[in-house]
Order: sequence, then C-alpha cells, then structure tokens
Amino acid sequence: SGCAAPKIDFANIKQPARAAELDKYNVFVGQWTWEAELLNAQGADKQWTGTAEWKWTLDNRCLHGTMSAKCPDAKFDSAGVWSWHPKDKKYIWWMFNNWGYPQEGTATYDETNKCWSMDYKSVGLDGTSSFGRYTMKVVDPKTLEWTMHEWVDFTHMTSKMEMKGTYKKKS
Repeated sequence: SGCAAPKIDFANIKQPARAAELDKYNVFVGQWTWEAELLNAQGADKQWTGTAEWKWTLDNRCLHGTMSAKCPDAKFDSAGVWSWHPKDKKYIWWMFNNWGYPQEGTATYDETNKCWSMDYKSVGLDGTSSFGRYTMKVVDPKTLEWTMHEWVDFTHMTSKMEMKGTYKKKS
C-alpha cells in the first residue's frame, strides 16, 4: 500500500510473440564482403574494403553483427545490435567500434523500393559529433548497394563525409 511497488508475479507475465517486423532484417543475415569509395577523400584512402557478419540472437529478436573496415591509412572494427522497439513501433540500432565511437539510430524500410534508410547520430572517426544516414538498396538476396552521408550538424547543412559501396554475400 502507499508508495510501495506492487509485488511482481512472473507466473502472470509471459514473453510476448516475436514482432513480425523483425523478419525484414533477414536480408542482412550472413557473411559479407564489401568495397566502397570515400567520395571526399584523396588518393589511396578513397578505396575501402571490409567484411561483415550478421546473425540472430536473443530468440531471433536482435540482430547482432560485426564489421571490419580498412583503407591504406586506417582500419577499424565494429560490433552492432539491431532490433524492433515494440512500444515505439520502430527499428532501432547501435554500432560501436574499437576507436570508442558509437553510432545510434533508427531505420525505416521502403518495401516498394526494397531500400533501408538508417538515420543516426554518432561520433565520427575524426572524433567530432556527426549526424548521418545510411541507405541500403536490396539489389538481390546476395547484393546490397549502399550510401552513407554524414554531416557535422543535425540540420544536414554541412557535409562531413560521403561513401558509396556494395556488399556481396558470401554465405
């Protein structure tokens, strides 16, 4: 009574059904190689390569992945989790890298165009705040074409970095 928290009885609390929206993430599951061009870089640092692997965890309610990326002058590794927020009814995701810089965002999927749009805020590889957007076009089950545009401000007035590339599924 009063301000005390009610007693919890897990006999009356059941795990909800898995959200069907999570199935849209299936396109990412597997091992990938990728190549990209950093559009506003010069010389050898324009060309990037890497690998990625995504798999389901937590009763297929969370997509967990790792990614590596390199160019001649830089290299980093990342880990991420993507899921569906059952109350807010939206896709959510986080990525963390070995430079200590996080990304967090939301995503939408355009079924007609088979395209993901993933907006985020982060600390960029240069150590400054960033606001960005990935787009991932599902070309076929083994090919994703993507772009990334990062800005220094949330109004997207000043560009910071732009990339475009292709993921190819290995398995």
